[in-house]
Amino acid sequence: MRSGARTLFPMALVFLAFSVLGAGEPVKTPVDPAGKFLPDLVLCGKKHDGLIHVRKEKVDWDWALDGPVLDVQPQPAYETYLVTGGSGKVSLVRKVWKGCKVLWDWSALSGVSVVSAVVADWDEKDKPTLVLGADASGPRLFLADARAHETKVRWSYKLPAAPLRVHLCTDNGNFLVTLGDGTVQELHFQEDKVVMTLGQGDGLQKPLDAVRDPWANTYVADAGRGDVLCFDPKRKVLWTVHLPFAPGKPEAMALSLYRKMEKRMLMASVHFSGGNSETAQDVIYVINTATGGVLAWSDKTEKGGYPSFTKAVPDRAEYLKKQ
Repeated sequence: MRSGARTLFPMALVFLAFSVLGAGEPVKTPVDPAGKFLPDLVLCGKKHDGLIHVRKEKVDWDWALDGPVLDVQPQPAYETYLVTGGSGKVSLVRKVWKGCKVLWDWSALSGVSVVSAVVADWDEKDKPTLVLGADASGPRLFLADARAHETKVRWSYKLPAAPLRVHLCTDNGNFLVTLGDGTVQELHFQEDKVVMTLGQGDGLQKPLDAVRDPWANTYVADAGRGDVLCFDPKRKVLWTVHLPFAPGKPEAMALSLYRKMEKRMLMASVHFSGGNSETAQDVIYVINTATGGVLAWSDKTEKGGYPSFTKAVPDRAEYLKKQ
């Protein structure tokens, strides 16, 4: 947030140290209200169906879709995005003057209800070749060609519950899926088997998203307590952070890994329910991946609160591929 901008609490509280729960002594990290760690953003609009781009605290473009936007993934090619939602189901779009150009979509792919999708493989020019989709109608995960015509499903795996979000594990290329039954599963797709499950026994209540970094740590956004947790490869909790300045209960949460100022960071975007028109309903947090400390948070653009979103991601692609 800019200096002097409206905050959810008195500015004196902004500089409180937050205790991060985990192994050993609590780690205390002061919040930086200037938001120097916050990247430019792409939002999945909640009140109006479309992509919204925020650059340096300003909304500089938005692009309407003909249905709800469920997921978005920035691609290595500049201003290119994989979008889940609308009649195209899954589409690859590129920003052009006065909007976005659809490069291909899955409108012709029948019998699917995709709620989340990510690119699973690229060619030597960083052009997507395979897309991993989370299909709520199965429920299942499936791999299909990254093209519109003659799209074929190359692989499919039955899930025990409806999927919420899917990601590629950047340490080993496996698939990480967050399920509606309160679990997170890692799938070794070449062998069609589950190799890791996180759930209630690991302290989760209502996970809504999970991502994996190249060092095999798994980060989970849990709406039950409004926490983000970090698990090591042996499922040990390294740290837990309770997100501060919450104006209500988390309704939608999403996680993204990125780098800025030579630091590895985790961004958590949260849409909160409840409150009133004077209370920010959408907040973005920047978390130190090493300690779980909240480095920055923002509840508004230069002209006011963020346009209502279900998900926000950095506008540049990082930590997408197996490292």
